Amino acid sequence: MIDRRKPGIILLCCAVFFLACCVPASAAVPGDTDGDTLVSEGELSTAIQGYLNATYAGGSGGLDRAALSLAAHNTLNIPYGQIVVAVSGERDLLQPAYIDAKGVPEGSLIYEGLVTRTRDKGHIGWLATSWESSADGTTWTFHIPEGATWHDGEPVTASDVVFSYDYLKEKGLKNSGVLKHVTSVEPLDDTTVVYYCDCCMPLFPDILSTGPGVAIFPEHIWSAIENPAKQSDPEYIGSGPFKYVSSVSGDSYKLEAYRNYHGTLPYVDKVVRKLYSSQDTQILVLKQGKVDYVYDLAPATARSLQSEKGIGVTQIPAGGKAYEVAFTCDVYPANITGFRQALSHAVNRDRMCGQIDSLATEPTDTVFLVPSLAGDQVNEDTNGLYDYDLDKAKKMLADAGFTLKTEGGKNVLYGPDNTPVTITIPLGDKASINKVDEKIVLVLKEDWDAELGIRIEVENLQADSSAYKKRIGETAVHFDGMPGFFHDDISRLDNFQKSPRGHNYYHFDNATFNDLIDELSNTMDAVERQAIGDELQVILSEQVPCIPVCSMDSFNAYRSDRFAGFDDLILEGGGDINILSHIKPASTEVNR
Repeated sequence: MIDRRKPGIILLCCAVFFLACCVPASAAVPGDTDGDTLVSEGELSTAIQGYLNATYAGGSGGLDRAALSLAAHNTLNIPYGQIVVAVSGERDLLQPAYIDAKGVPEGSLIYEGLVTRTRDKGHIGWLATSWESSADGTTWTFHIPEGATWHDGEPVTASDVVFSYDYLKEKGLKNSGVLKHVTSVEPLDDTTVVYYCDCCMPLFPDILSTGPGVAIFPEHIWSAIENPAKQSDPEYIGSGPFKYVSSVSGDSYKLEAYRNYHGTLPYVDKVVRKLYSSQDTQILVLKQGKVDYVYDLAPATARSLQSEKGIGVTQIPAGGKAYEVAFTCDVYPANITGFRQALSHAVNRDRMCGQIDSLATEPTDTVFLVPSLAGDQVNEDTNGLYDYDLDKAKKMLADAGFTLKTEGGKNVLYGPDNTPVTITIPLGDKASINKVDEKIVLVLKEDWDAELGIRIEVENLQADSSAYKKRIGETAVHFDGMPGFFHDDISRLDNFQKSPRGHNYYHFDNATFNDLIDELSNTMDAVERQAIGDELQVILSEQVPCIPVCSMDSFNAYRSDRFAGFDDLILEGGGDINILSHIKPASTEVNR
């Protein structure tokens, strides 16, 4: 454990650790005069002197005893108080089959992966203190801290890392697919472990931290669990900054700071995650002070909170979904490249953003990557190629063998087979949140149906996710709303590769593209990777397997009168494990 406490300041603080009444809420950490959310020893000394002066020398102002106690906890990094987080579904509560079903470390406070990922595509070490790769990217070595322990006091060693990999593979668990290119994991000593891969893995830390992420589990507990689908660890023993305390099935669970944690101790002592399935209810209890943090708010809901006293709202650029019109490239008429190219000029992104939420969306003028996330990895030569121009779309349809006629006062598009073109679009799954898919259809009908003569039929499968997933492979067009981080790096372009495992999401198959993806995955040099990424984006711009629509911001809200530092931590990324480990109590109200 990293011990930040110093003997001199401990003596200075002894007098302030006792029970006291709460003080009025403040957005700043008591005693923090420079606004960095940390109370230095000098700042605490000043606060103590002010308290003594006000109490015994007739002075005025200064902190009272309770606030002084909170300031001292901050200085010594001793966990203090409780934060309550609202969750929207039972899936966000602790699950018995955590090792199989939960993605970590993003959603975990108990279990740690070796690393987690930030919004700028950097990585934060959690269980790993450092890591490095071989020159060819086929081996990755991770170092874990000496003295790290599981929550039951047993030591964490490299053997636990090896066991976690072997267990996932042997039991055939979902997360084993994330490590499909890992051939073995070997310990060099108690604190060093090496992953051996069957190919170059330039982004291996990304693989460990996303999609959904791989945690390390204690061998001394899970080696006795033969069937993880039916058995589990009821104590949820992990190595993370918080340990399990209790839970109420279908309602909530409570964690507390693990005092022997190998890293910096959390500033918050207890975390409660409580189920409120309705967003309206979440907002109500946030205003009432029953919860301190809610996330994934609808944009309009978040904006309604911006004037609320004591509540802060964080808007995360492109932190939500990235929406697109996707083609199934082997289904008529989307199997005709000219048809896809023509329709790329018949998507009115500005109008769609206005329908969805103009204040929370940004039209995407790239072929796939989101500029605010991917940065200079976007090939700017391919930007703006899908401009909205219905006349151009009509001409390109004609060049592709389609004929536009007027019948009964309506435009009707005939295909190369001399039959009217009709497209069925299934609605559901990720793009149906907040009815985004319905809003996109509304705009498409104005142009594709009324202007281009394409009859659009809608099949509502929003209540049947499995039926929707089956149907999108049978229809020419569908919508998607993938998380923004699937659009933040050229490595994500492998979404369009056809591999020996079968079709990709778009049924797109281009031999040159497939070979370039293989080349990208075996290239470590950043300049060479970018050159390959540029080529890939050119192919997508020409073949048009999808038409990006927009990226959407995401919104979180929190009690700014009780906690400090939320904005910076949320915008940094890294998941709840990063946010809740470093958030600072700013009011004695949290000592509940």
